[in-house]
Order: sequence, then structure tokens, then C-alpha cells
Amino acid sequence: MVAPLINIFRTKEEAFYFKNSYMNNHYDFSGVHLLPNNAMAYVQVTDTPNGINLEDWTVNIVDLCKETKVDITDYFMVEVLTNARNGEPQFYWSLTNVPFDFGYNMQYLEITQTIGETFYSTPFLLTNEESEKVSQFHYKEKRADTYQSISFKAWYRSTDKKTELTTYYETSTRHTVTKAIKTNVIETYKTDKVSIDSLIQLSDVLESPYLYVNTIRASLFQAIDLPKPKDRENYGQMDINLSFKKGDSLFGLADYNGQDYNGIDYKV
Repeated sequence: MVAPLINIFRTKEEAFYFKNSYMNNHYDFSGVHLLPNNAMAYVQVTDTPNGINLEDWTVNIVDLCKETKVDITDYFMVEVLTNARNGEPQFYWSLTNVPFDFGYNMQYLEITQTIGETFYSTPFLLTNEESEKVSQFHYKEKRADTYQSISFKAWYRSTDKKTELTTYYETSTRHTVTKAIKTNVIETYKTDKVSIDSLIQLSDVLESPYLYVNTIRASLFQAIDLPKPKDRENYGQMDINLSFKKGDSLFGLADYNGQDYNGIDYKV
């Protein structure tokens, strides 16, 4: 399975940890950017050390700096139970239609069992601020049955066209002929300035064999080129070149009945 961009741990120390260089003094951790009232569920798989099980839970979203809490239990769901490669129990969980906007303040999940442990997620944004810069990615491995889904600060920048040519000598005319053998329309997406760790996580998502970007089937056209640090910062920005299969939508073709209207599969 592709490692989650929002993972869940038993301690805050684990959830908030990042590997740092003594040279850095400028930081950014805002790559994962969820949108409020999002009808398409955000789905992540746990990769919790020693495994995880949940029963009778309460979920709060907590401000990373202020430690203020908001109960979002009604919008959190355990979707599918699974196992890690080492056999430890894990699960896919989701957030759907969370009606709160927390602005530019980083948030994390605090998941408390009625009888048992408390777990903490890695931080993320949950806001409509700069929503025009946000794209949603659905992805999975070939053997996985459940798509993961996440929103990230990456937006459409431009369209380009790449053509592969072949050249051969035509004996009948004694001319050298150049012919196009393959043409690709490429869309370039640009990320915001986010941590290099977040860009590495996003690159793993983009390398998934099953990838949809804003519900349309996509694949990497070129290998990811991660930025190199230029100064005392932990962040960077990168371009992503994607090839889209326009006729392949995550939700298939809508049947346009009354239940579809304004639904996630209407006019796809």
C-alpha cells in the first residue's frame, strides 16, 4: 500500500516528528490541504507501529498551536479493516463533509477510545482558503481494493504537447521522411512551497499505478525532480507533468437520475 499522507500514531511526539537539519531556520508543513464540506471522502490507510484497532471512538480536531478542540466524530468513519505486510492490523479511515473551516492554523486528529488508547494524526490544513490551489488525488496499488484519497496544494499551471518522431529513408522517392508516431498532451501542475518530506510523499502518490487527479485518470509523463534546498529552509516547490485519459473518470458515466443531481457523479 502507498504510505498515508496523514498517518496515526500513539504519541504526539511520533505524530509531529520530522527530521531536521541544524542549518534550517525556515519551515513550512502545509502541503496536505483538506477542504471543508467535501462530498468526496478523504480516505487514508493507517501505518501505525504495532498495529491499531478502534472501538467506540470519539474524534476531535485539535489546533496545533492553541490546543482548542472541535468534535468531528460524526464525520469520521472506519471504512475497511486490513493488515500491514508484517501482519499487524491496520484500517482505512475517512473524513467526509466536515463543516468547519480552521483557516491557516494547522490541525491534527485526536482519536480517543472509550476504553483504551488515544491516538494522534500528523498535522494538516482544513480550510477553504486558497482552495483554487488544491487538487484531490485518488490512488491505489494494483493489488489494493480500496482507493486512498487526499487533497494537496498543487494546481494546474499550463498545457503542452509532446510528439515522438521517427525518421526513415524512402527508397521509392529517395527522400528522408519524418513521421509522428506518438503524441501526448501534457498538463503541468505546480505545488505550493511545502516541506521536502511532503513533496516526497506526494511523489509516492503520483507513482501509483492507479491514479486519478480531480477524478480524471492520470499518469506521470516524466519522473519527479525534487527541488534541492537553496538556503536555510526545509521546503521547496516542484512541477508535475501529467498525462490524462479524458474518457476515464473515477465515477464512470452518470445516469443523470434524480439521485445524481448535484452528486459526485453528476456530469462526469
